[in-house]
Amino acid sequence: MNADGRWFELRERGSLLGMRIITWVYRRMGRPIARLLLYPIVGYFYLSNHRARRASLDYLKRLHAAGRLPGALPGQVQVFRHLLAFGNSILDRVGFWLGRREDFELDVHGMELLDAVAGEGRGALVLGAHLGSFDAMRLVASLRSPIRIHVLMHTANAPHINTVLGQLEAEADDLKVGVLPMEPGRIEHVLKIRSRVQKGDVVALLADRSHPNEAERSTPVDFLGAPAPLPQGPMLLAAALRCPVLFMVGIRTGSRHYEIHVEKFADPVTLPRQQRPEAVQRYCQSYADRLARYCEKAPHQWFNFYDFWSLETPHDDR
Repeated sequence: MNADGRWFELRERGSLLGMRIITWVYRRMGRPIARLLLYPIVGYFYLSNHRARRASLDYLKRLHAAGRLPGALPGQVQVFRHLLAFGNSILDRVGFWLGRREDFELDVHGMELLDAVAGEGRGALVLGAHLGSFDAMRLVASLRSPIRIHVLMHTANAPHINTVLGQLEAEADDLKVGVLPMEPGRIEHVLKIRSRVQKGDVVALLADRSHPNEAERSTPVDFLGAPAPLPQGPMLLAAALRCPVLFMVGIRTGSRHYEIHVEKFADPVTLPRQQRPEAVQRYCQSYADRLARYCEKAPHQWFNFYDFWSLETPHDDR
């Protein structure tokens, strides 16, 4: 099993139990009680998942070596803090999917870019990352922009978690955010995306992981001082859509507070036929540079608990 395949497996196994427990308590006892449960849940995750511990420590050490994490060389205390931040993101994710606006405060930097997309009616592609909470878009969409947002999700690879999320969504009111199932290698989902963008909607996706079926279509970039593979798919999709492309992250800055950062990425992404690989690499590197900058801003909120820097296909060590 390759590294990309393994992250799908870890995501399903590692997040489902904690999400089910937190969801049940959140709905019936409220957010404060649910937050108290994070410590034993994260403690169990920390003790039982050596891969997550190893991946977290590797990332934190790279961040430190790159001069983006001050202080002493990271150890297990920092790793637990990293995993606790992941637990908080799951708790917040439940609130976002339930539409609990009153549970959060949002500061949006760059809202005018989303408003411009809505005003021009051109649609847009939003590139996010597994940094902070991309689900904060569910509340951003409800602030003042009339735009409709569709989030691409690999629903087939985490069926149990997506069942939980679907149940939460059914309880929420209309937050102008829907889910578009992503099926790599099939033209149908590309046509659906194009249709949404042509209607003036926003399509959003996380661009820092390769799908197992497209692992060979990755581009090495410099990320935190070492080569790391990024998927080409988001840039190829952006070029095909020929629409404005935005970069967005939602950083948790307090127990109920998020800062949403929206930046212009390209308008549009262009890939000249003769220099296509080089152009894809430049766009991927631009994305990696932005991601590194926000990892420095929120060092414990990048949630890729696998060997992100692996450029080869390792043996499955289960």
